[in-house]
Formats: sequence, structure tokens, C-alpha cells
Amino acid sequence: MRLDAEDLMEDSKLKVNRPKGHNNTIIIGIIVAIVVTLAIICVIMVVIKDIQPVDQTLKVYIDGQQTQMDTSTFLIENNKMYVSVKGIASFVGYEAHSGEYKIEAEDTNKVFVENKQETASMFLNSTIISKIEPNASDEYKNYTMSEPARNVKGDIYVISDGIEIACNIKIKYDSASNSVEIQTLSYIFDSYNTAVQKLGFVGVNDNFENKKALLYDRIVVENSDGKYGVIDNSGAEVIGTRYAYIQFDEYNKEFTITNAYNKVGIDYINGETKINVNYDEIKSINKANALYLVKSNEKYGVIDGNERIIIHIEYDDIGIDISPYTIQNNNKTDTTDNNNNNYYNNNNNYYNNNNNDDDEQEKDIVKQYVFFNSLIPVKQNNMWGFFNLSGSKVSDLKYTDIGCKAKPIEKDKNNNNKTEEEETITKTTANILVIDEYELIVVELNNKFGLINTSAQELFKPESDDMYSITDAGIKSYYMLYNGKTYNLENDIFKPLGLTKKTKTQLETEDNLGTENDSETENETQQENELQEENKTETQNALNT
Repeated sequence: MRLDAEDLMEDSKLKVNRPKGHNNTIIIGIIVAIVVTLAIICVIMVVIKDIQPVDQTLKVYIDGQQTQMDTSTFLIENNKMYVSVKGIASFVGYEAHSGEYKIEAEDTNKVFVENKQETASMFLNSTIISKIEPNASDEYKNYTMSEPARNVKGDIYVISDGIEIACNIKIKYDSASNSVEIQTLSYIFDSYNTAVQKLGFVGVNDNFENKKALLYDRIVVENSDGKYGVIDNSGAEVIGTRYAYIQFDEYNKEFTITNAYNKVGIDYINGETKINVNYDEIKSINKANALYLVKSNEKYGVIDGNERIIIHIEYDDIGIDISPYTIQNNNKTDTTDNNNNNYYNNNNNYYNNNNNDDDEQEKDIVKQYVFFNSLIPVKQNNMWGFFNLSGSKVSDLKYTDIGCKAKPIEKDKNNNNKTEEEETITKTTANILVIDEYELIVVELNNKFGLINTSAQELFKPESDDMYSITDAGIKSYYMLYNGKTYNLENDIFKPLGLTKKTKTQLETEDNLGTENDSETENETQQENELQEENKTETQNALNT
């Protein structure tokens, strides 16, 4: 008789009496089986763990290669990634330093990264990234990241889109694989260069600005005829390959195009024409108001992004050379304004590298086109005047120059030794072009100096013999020499006029965002001008007496 599994199950239900010895044997066998089974399970778990360990470590890939990097370089919060600027810099071809570019001082609230092509500065609790390309045609350009820089255990961290801007990289965090993938600009360039050659182009233009177009999925290509165009990352044409040259402008996200006759214009990043190819030169001078300096037949003017004339192309020059007024080029010592957000650094300045005589050093000419987001200086027949950003002439061409270069104190012919006060002034006086805190501009008429406000209204007529600044313990003060007497401008002029001193934060905010005068602001400005006009005559009369 054969019993199957069902019979065994039925037998267990009958509760038939068995001998005791037989029951003990079964129990012992069951216990042994359980112990053996548990032991086998433990061995299997150990073997599996050795073969495939559980990896909880962040993996970092740079240009397709896994890289050993301190994982504290990255901070992940709510699926957002923050990056230590100093921690990542050397891995992507940059050097990082505490402080500010060109300022010889350590400052843990600031950090900048640099390589041979570009420098980018970041500031604690600020969303601003200030970039400059050495020997390029522009001074600092301010970019904005989505969150402000933060301090983490003494290091400055920025959000991932910020480090992409600062170091010209692409970076992506994958939470599923707990990995970070980074692509450097040189790697991206090599990849695209190979790809476009397969499409029949000579290659991707290797100008640094044009390389950066790759970060925005735009590729400046050259064909076999030496003509340039732009395609997107799918190979579709954006700008036809028919131009003598094309230059990408990362700051404005647009292309400057040059035709065979050396005339230039501007196309949007999507390829649509913005400004026709009609000019000898063109450059952005005010991003907030989309203003462009243009040159034609050796004359200068200003147009807007719709090619509407703001200032007719009929002036000999536009913009002031501010190189005599910058900290680096000043003949006198001036250690103030050592933050990137000072007036000269934050506006759209312009460098021209002029080669002088063979024995002379190359000189940087830095031009300031827009003052306090309000006034544009123009020159004709050696006289200067001002337009506002709307194109209205707010000052006639009546000034012989803009700014004042401080005059050294002459020694007394009968006394070869300067007094201690004279020695101090000689060492610390500095040229001034503007007085930032009060938004004033220094003007000159026949070697006499005065002050105008952002409406080009004369707050003090060009009658003083000298204007200069003095720095003491990090504090800058402004002075003028008038009728043989020295006056403190703030105490003796500005306060009686009822001028309001702006804080550094207010100046930074206006510089970063630009000012857009609505009707309310214009009314406030008009009221201030009327009040200042009332006080001006009284103040100047008091000085004359």
C-alpha cells in the first residue's frame, strides 16, 4: 500500500498514539534541521554581502570618468544640490581663492575662481556672480543664480546653477543612483566638435565666448568656405552659415554677427534678427534698458533693442575713460571700495587695449557709458553734455571734461619740508569722477569743478579749484578747494542741500537690478530737484561770503 502526501496529512489528523521514543527522535530532527537552515541562511547573507556590497557613498563623474572627491563638497537638501566653491574648483580647471579678484586682501565672505579665460566672484548671502574675462571688451558682468551663496562650516557653497555659471560647466545630480555627473567646457567642446565634423562642418569655433554658447545648446560652426553660422544641439540651423564671423554674448544671450563688409548687427539666441547688420561697431552698454552703443562713419550714437534711435549717430565720443579714477590706476593710494559692488565694477565698462610706442606698456582704457542708470555722457567738438536713457538731452554740451584729477600739493618755495598734514593729504588724495553715496558726477569747465545729480542738474556750479577724496581708517571723505578754503563736501554742501546718503546695500541693489523709473519715482526725483534748487542758491551764496 502506497501513501501519498494527502494520506500523510490525513494520518496526522487521526492522532494515533505513537511510542515515546519515536516522538523524541522526530523533535530532535526538526531542531537540527532548523539550526542547519539558519546557519545556511547566515552563510548565504555573508557571501552576498561580500559579492555585492551596499554602496551608500556619493559617486562623482567628471567628463565621464569616476573621480575620487571629498563628498562633503556636495550638500543635498530637498533634492537640490549645493556645491563648495573651493571644493570643486581644482577638479574642473579653476583655482579658488578667498576674497575678491584684484583685491589683495583675504575675506572669507567672498570667493572667486579663475583660470586663463575667466574669473568669477561670489559673495556670501548674495545671488550675484560677477564674471570678467581678462583683456576682454567688458568689465565685470553680473549674473544671477537661483539662491544666495551660503556658509557651511566656514566654506562658501552655491546652488548647482550658480557653480555652472561660475565655472562654465554642466552638473547634474541623480538621486536614484546617488551620483553627480559633471561636464567641463573643454569636454563639451571636444564632444560637439567631433559631432559637427560628421555633419560636414570644419568644426566648432574655439573662441572662448563661442565655446560658452555650447552651455546654452547653441553651436557656432564654420563651413569649408570659412563662413560662420549657428546650429542647435540637434543639428538644426539657427543662423545660416553665411557670415564672416559670429560672436556669442553670454551676458545678453545673443550673437553679434559680422558680414563680408565688416558691418555688424545682433541676432537673438533663437536666430531672429534683433539689430540689422548696418554698423561699424556695436556693443551693449546697458542691459536693463537694452541700450547699445553704435558707431558709423567715425561717429557714435545709441540705439535700443528695437533699433530705435536713442542718441543720434553724430557724436565724436560717448562714454568717459574712467581708468584714471579706478583704484588700480590711481596715482594716489586709495584702499576704500574694496568690494566688487562698487560703482565702477558693477556697470558695463569697456576695455580697449591700445598698443602705444614699443617702449611703453599697454594701457587699458576703461569707458563708462551710463552713470547711475540715468545719464549717458556725449562729446562733440571737445565739449561734453548728457542725455538720459530715454534719449532726451538733459544737459547742453558745455563742460570741458568730466571728473577731477587730484592736484598734488606744491611745496613752499621757502620751505622744502611739508607739514605733517600736507604729507598726509599728498599720500591719500585720490581722483574722483563720481560720489557714489550721493549719486553725483563731477564736471569740469575751464579747470573749475562742480557737481551734477542724476538729472544733470547743477548742485554746485563749476567754480571750485579742486575736488578730491581722502581715505582715513577705511573711511572715504570728499573735499573741495573753493576761494582758497578747503570744504568737506558732505558736511558743508550735501547736508545743507538736503541730500540723502545712500547705504552700500541700496547702491548694490540698484547696480544689480538697474533702475526703472516709473511715474512715482519721477515725481519723487522732481520734488527732490526742486528742494535742492531752493537750497543750492542759499548754500552757494553762503560759500561766496
